[in-house]
Order: sequence, then structure tokens, then C-alpha cells
Amino acid sequence: MEFNPVIEEFEPAPEVTQIEYIEQLLKSSTIPFELNEYFYQRLKLLTDLEARDLIDYLEKRQVNRIHAGLNFNMTYSKKFLKESI
Repeated sequence: MEFNPVIEEFEPAPEVTQIEYIEQLLKSSTIPFELNEYFYQRLKLLTDLEARDLIDYLEKRQVNRIHAGLNFNMTYSKKFLKESI
């Protein structure tokens, strides 16, 4: 009997900083609660590529501090105005 090792493709895990950033984005996102909980539960199972995709998804679904009446600074105001035009 021959030994034939199977080489599986290895997908690297995300960096700790990516996970921390995702956690911060989840706290301020506008996604439904159930989806937010789902992402929190899957944080430890994400691959690097999935983490990058999730960051992109969550960045697009953040609370607009100006429309929400929250505190904001001039840098945020300038960025908001550039994106609005």
C-alpha cells in the first residue's frame, strides 16, 4: 500500500488587525441585527479573502454621522461633501 498525501489548498487566516477592524465596523454598521450576529459568530472561521470582502461590505454600510445627527469633525464633513457631489 502506497502513501499518497493529499495536498489541500491552504487559505490563510486573516490578521488580528483585520478581525479587530471588522469588530469595530460591526458595532457601527447599519446591517440587520441577525446578520450582525451571524458575522460575529463566523469571525474566527473567516479566511483572509472572506475578511477583506466582509470589510468592503461593512464599510459601505456604516452610519452616516451627519445624517444621524452625531458628532463629526471637519475632515469627516469634507469627505462627506466630496462623496455627495
